[in-house]
This record gives sequence, C-alpha cells and structure tokens, in this order.
Amino acid sequence: MIQRIQSVWLLLAALVMAAVFYFPSYKFQGTSMLPLTIGNDFVGIILAAISIVLSLVTIFRFKNRKSQIGMTWLNLLVCIGLQAWLFVRINNFTSDATNANVSGYYWIGTFVPLVVIILLFMARAGISKDEKLVKSLDRLR
Repeated sequence: MIQRIQSVWLLLAALVMAAVFYFPSYKFQGTSMLPLTIGNDFVGIILAAISIVLSLVTIFRFKNRKSQIGMTWLNLLVCIGLQAWLFVRINNFTSDATNANVSGYYWIGTFVPLVVIILLFMARAGISKDEKLVKSLDRLR
C-alpha cells in the first residue's frame, strides 16, 4: 500500500496540509498585530481538516482505484476552495476600514494549498497509471 508512489504523494499532501496550521497566512509589517493564521478561522480549519482526512482515507482505498480517483478529485476541489477562502479572508481583512492603513504581505500558509494541489495531481497520475496497467493485464487474460 505505501510502496506505491501515489500513496507517498497522498501522505505528503496530508503532511503539507497539516503545515497550514503551523504557518501564518498573512503577516503585518511594522506593527505589533499578530499575523493571520488559519487557527482562528472556522471555515479554514474545516476545509484543511477535510483535505487531510481525504488524503489519508484515499491511501487506504488502494483496492478501489476508481474510488481513489474520485476522492482525489474531491480533495482537489477542497484545496481549491481553501485557497480561494484564504485569499478572500485576507482581502476582507486588509480592506476593512480599521486595517486599511496597515501594510503586510502574504506568508507561507497562504500558498500551502497550492503545493498540496500539485501533490494531488501527481497522486492522481500515479493512480491512473495503475488503473491503465490493470486494464492492460485484464486484456491479456
């Protein structure tokens, strides 16, 4: 199960997505304001947790490759949703009248879902490769 390359990509995707809880999404420059993290955002926490769980569950669905492909696509959608949510949340926070004069910059936590999306595409490619191999072997029987 873990010896297949897609299992490695899925495990890495889960670990990298867990890093979103560690790294801030947005840091403020020259102020004493705390950086924006996903830890105090309910929707962000739920989307990140769903992505982690989907990645781990997909690893253990190794006998059903069609299910794995579907769960990987669902996980991709969740990651895209999390990425969009992070940008909307940061945009709303910085465009608020009380925070408009405070400058800041995006930090690592904002781009973690993009890395996970790349890892999920690589896992999906591995799953599709296995599916093609099994179909070609069935044809030979």
